[in-house]
Amino acid sequence: MKRTSHTYIMLAAFAALTLLSGCKSEKKASYYSNIYSEKPTLIYIAPVQDNSERKIEKYPKDIAYNVEVNSAKNYMHQTLAAPLLNHGYYVIGPVASEQIAATETRELKQLRHSDLSRYYKDYSIDAVLLTTIHRWVEKNGEWTVYLEYLLRSSKTGADLMHRWVVASKVIPTDLKRDPRPLKEDRRYAKEMNIDNGTAQRCFLIERVNDYVMRNIPLSSTMRQYEEDLYKSANPTYTRYTWNEEGKADVEPCTLEEYEQECFL
Repeated sequence: MKRTSHTYIMLAAFAALTLLSGCKSEKKASYYSNIYSEKPTLIYIAPVQDNSERKIEKYPKDIAYNVEVNSAKNYMHQTLAAPLLNHGYYVIGPVASEQIAATETRELKQLRHSDLSRYYKDYSIDAVLLTTIHRWVEKNGEWTVYLEYLLRSSKTGADLMHRWVVASKVIPTDLKRDPRPLKEDRRYAKEMNIDNGTAQRCFLIERVNDYVMRNIPLSSTMRQYEEDLYKSANPTYTRYTWNEEGKADVEPCTLEEYEQECFL
């Protein structure tokens, strides 16, 4: 009980500090207050809702594009668990997740606002992670994807985390403006045994998943749980770019900017 009281005191202090300072970089204690309040430990990752456009398969390049997009969707689901596990959470495994998904009669978009209490009652799941790929754009050696991450409590229905990310992967182009994969890109594609286009998408998805999920507070079961309160939360709306130098450029954006680009 002493530890719980101490945690709530720190939460209140951080909330007050944020209001007084008007600081743009909000602390985790304030931004993730619902997570610190509910202390979820078991998370179910729902299937990815993919709204990106598929092409009518008239030509080989149409088939190739659809394979790339489908592979990226599957890889997104596969790479969401690792950052959560590293933060001390328990994540429902792939086989069990498929079985749980098969029992769900509602569409994925309905889960964003529907009652999730059955997940807690039937499976003791504390929170459900809902992810959405809104759109892919590919042009002149640059791949851009519009992503949304929503973590909802299955006990209270509260939003525990909600993020929007505009993510891009940029590689050099030749005089004809055709992509020229870097050495690291070729190595990644070879290790994954996939083509360049699929590799660019999967690499970008994996990096953004790590960026978003790694910022979630440590599980209350972790020894460093209270120290994590002092760290900064990522912006709600983010522009994430993996540049030609093999580094991530991250800056905040606005909801208006996100929507204007995503829903052109």
